Amino acid sequence: MLLNYTLPEKEAEAAEKALRGEDILYCLPYDLTPDGKFTDGYLVITGTRLIVLCAGQVDKIVPVSELAGCCCGELNSSGMLEVDMDGEPRPIVFFTMEHMARYSMAERIVTDLIEGRRPKAVSVDDEKKCPICGRPYIRNTRICRNCSDRMGVLKRIWRVSRPCWGMYGILLVLFWLNSAFMLLSPVVSKHLINDVLVHKGAGAGLLPNLLWLVALTGLCSLVTTLIGAGREIVSAKASNLMVRDLRNDIYSKVQSMSLGYIEEKKAGDLMQRINGDTGRIQRFIQNVAVQAINEICLFIGVGIVVVSYNPFMAMLIMVPIPFALLFTNYIRNTVRRRYHHQWRWMDKLTDALNNVLNGIKVVKVFGQEEREIAHFDSVASSVRNTTCRVEKYVYTVFPIARFLIGFGSYFVTLYGGSRVLGHTMSLGELMQFSTYAGYLYSRLDWFSMLPRHVSEAITSAQRVFEVMDEESLPEPESKADADNIRGDIRFDDVTFGYKSYKSVLKNIDLDVKKGEMIGLVGHSGAGKSTMINLLMRLYKADEGDIKIDGNSIEDYSLAEYKSRLGVVLQESYLFSGSIINNIRYARPDASDDECIRAAKIANAHEFILGLPDGYDTYVGEKGQRLSGGERQRISIARAVLSDPKIMILDEATASVDTETEQQIQEALARIIKGRTTFAIAHRLSTLKNANRLVVLEEGRVAEIGSHNELMEKDGIYASLVKAQRTMTAMSVAIDAEGGGRGPGGRGPGGPPR
Repeated sequence: MLLNYTLPEKEAEAAEKALRGEDILYCLPYDLTPDGKFTDGYLVITGTRLIVLCAGQVDKIVPVSELAGCCCGELNSSGMLEVDMDGEPRPIVFFTMEHMARYSMAERIVTDLIEGRRPKAVSVDDEKKCPICGRPYIRNTRICRNCSDRMGVLKRIWRVSRPCWGMYGILLVLFWLNSAFMLLSPVVSKHLINDVLVHKGAGAGLLPNLLWLVALTGLCSLVTTLIGAGREIVSAKASNLMVRDLRNDIYSKVQSMSLGYIEEKKAGDLMQRINGDTGRIQRFIQNVAVQAINEICLFIGVGIVVVSYNPFMAMLIMVPIPFALLFTNYIRNTVRRRYHHQWRWMDKLTDALNNVLNGIKVVKVFGQEEREIAHFDSVASSVRNTTCRVEKYVYTVFPIARFLIGFGSYFVTLYGGSRVLGHTMSLGELMQFSTYAGYLYSRLDWFSMLPRHVSEAITSAQRVFEVMDEESLPEPESKADADNIRGDIRFDDVTFGYKSYKSVLKNIDLDVKKGEMIGLVGHSGAGKSTMINLLMRLYKADEGDIKIDGNSIEDYSLAEYKSRLGVVLQESYLFSGSIINNIRYARPDASDDECIRAAKIANAHEFILGLPDGYDTYVGEKGQRLSGGERQRISIARAVLSDPKIMILDEATASVDTETEQQIQEALARIIKGRTTFAIAHRLSTLKNANRLVVLEEGRVAEIGSHNELMEKDGIYASLVKAQRTMTAMSVAIDAEGGGRGPGGRGPGGPPR
């Protein structure tokens, strides 16, 4: 995020006088006055002061030493940065929602200055605008309509197809052969007309010539057909090989990206890029790019023949071509823009379908089938309408271009026909030249549709290459050996937010010794899951560091570090396949005996043996053929298979019944012995045995201690426990009251209540 703008000349002069030698740390624009009118101003932040500039003058100077706090607030349709000064909130600047994220970051910066810390926020020019023309990118992409390098994209597609260049060499030879036989066919036709069909001699003597010429015509047709078949086979093989490699590359790229990027992109969008866009590139290579070579070869060959045969008639053919090319170039950008719009709706359709299929159980439970049908129909209708508008435009303007291109044939027929009537050209020569002219017009007609195909391919390629060009998670240089991890963990002044301007965790300091069990407690949104997400290295801390055995968590190889983690999440996700393969997922080289041993530790062995196929039982997508408790125990077996040093339990028993919870708790008690464990639990009673409980409040550590210590303190944790006990007592009372009733909520023999 850009946090240090360059001041205009007048504002820079005014700021220089007010700075008195201080350096500008950050400089942010604001665009509203207190009464809601638009303006152009800047907030300059130094190490000791806030300087507000407006209309080339200093509007106000606020010393940081006089501030008690800072807050970025949201108004009806705008924002405001205010400070706590002399016990009263005072607004500093007002701005439109465009700058809300920037001033949320400014709140953190000013807060750091008030608390005596050096702000760590970094100004990065990552604005979603083209650095060349300053126009915004197409939504959810980094593609600029104005500056996109179409030839550069085509060259990159060509480079991606490098493994197929040998096959394309074969195709090129086939194209030359095809062009040669196509150029020969009109010559045979000319002799057939002049020497046989319109010959004034005896008809019987011409029969052998007729048979020979017809056979030669058929041979030309047969050869071009065989060449075409061979060309299609080689082309299909080459394009499928290229798109396979491209799909593998983009899929591997997605796997290497941060979780934040993947969560930002909708699943339908990524699926569309991996499948839909690569498929369009394949069709372009196979049906367009390869065909273009054939069309160019034939166009050049025919052009040479007609110019050498009759330059004047060749000129008649070419007369309308410049006008057609100008028209085609004029509509090119409109076509490309309409395709961008169409495919954004296709992404939404794919995402809507993916969303419903993944949540079909929820849809069924709440009886919302009609609602989802209506929603899908709405999106599908938008896709239909957008596609119809695109196709209507394409099939309106391109026939006009084809008509302009073929207009020269009328001049050729008129001029050639007059020469035949004047006996200065034979009928066979006219037919030969007309056939060549037809070849030229067919090529030009094909080329008139090329902008549509190129626009489609470039749009898809840009979307694919946008993902390919995203920055992957850097693989740090391994400075520490993960095999020697003991389990001492330290959160050292850790601050993190899923959005850089909005912190979820704030200045977390926590020391955990090897073998300790830490329970994370707090209200929803307090930052519990975020702490374990950082420990699992799904995200990187914005500030501070997490240290394992004294080494930064970033010093360990990512793959080796994760092999030392055991993770059991609330949502126990199983892949389609057998139970033993799901257990083995944590360590693919594990033997069957090791998997069975892990299942026994997880209290899963007995129920697995009770299944028809035992460990080879197919669990279905997401493990839907198993109960929640069974899936959870398989997840526990998967977690312990690699003998982890650090265990992470995120609501591991939240969605199971009491009996299953007891079995899982027994398994967990065996697993955590000797291992450093972080646990989040919905039922606070399950954390009683934790060595320490860490209570989080609004992203900060509010309390630390054992269960008994925190209960004696009678603070946040005690209030949470009491509230949960009250809810449990109410639930028991309700169950007891309902237990004496018969079906339908009636008392024994009594009237309905």
